[in-house]
Amino acid sequence: MNNDFIISLLSQCWRWSVFLMFPLLVVLYTQLRGIPLAVFDNGVNQHKWLIILFYLFYVLLWLRFNRRVLALLEQRRR
Repeated sequence: MNNDFIISLLSQCWRWSVFLMFPLLVVLYTQLRGIPLAVFDNGVNQHKWLIILFYLFYVLLWLRFNRRVLALLEQRRR
């Protein structure tokens, strides 16, 4: 299999992870806490703030490591 294709796919997954992490966090949170999604949607704001906090923490980590990950992927491409 072509190495460039795999590196390109990993690069795109890394970039899209910022957008896909929020729905993933919501689903994981409701599954781990045993809360139905409808109850979560109408529930207290504490749950929602916690998920937003987790998402912002992920975005900060993503911003911190973005250049390193992309440089590592570009180095692997060669």
